Formats: sequence, structure tokens, C-alpha cells
Amino acid sequence: MKRKFLIIGLCAGALALGSCHKTCTCKRYDGVIHTYTADEVSAHGGSCSSMVIQANTRYYSVCNWD
Repeated sequence: MKRKFLIIGLCAGALALGSCHKTCTCKRYDGVIHTYTADEVSAHGGSCSSMVIQANTRYYSVCNWD
């Protein structure tokens, strides 16, 4: 009986961890929305708010985690 609850708990935990996907959503000045994965944000320095500047140019008006 204990093993049954352990398996159910492990499955629920795996589902909870696997279903959470953070995305960084950025809005350009013309209203176009672009999303970045956590891996892409990490490759650009690790901060969603720092995604506003691309190639030394302020490319987006705002970037936030969703």
C-alpha cells in the first residue's frame, strides 16, 4: 500500500516539474510579441529583463517572465 502512494507521489511530482515551462515574453515598440525559452535567455546572459537590448540596441520595450 505504501509503495502505491509512493509511485503516485513520484508521478505527480514529475508531472509538476515537467509541465512548468517559463518563457520570456518581449514586446517590441511596434507591438510585435516574441517569446524566448529559458535556455535562450540563459545563452543571452540569464536575465529576461536584459533581453530588451539585443546587439547593443534597445530592441524591445519590455521583457517579462510568463
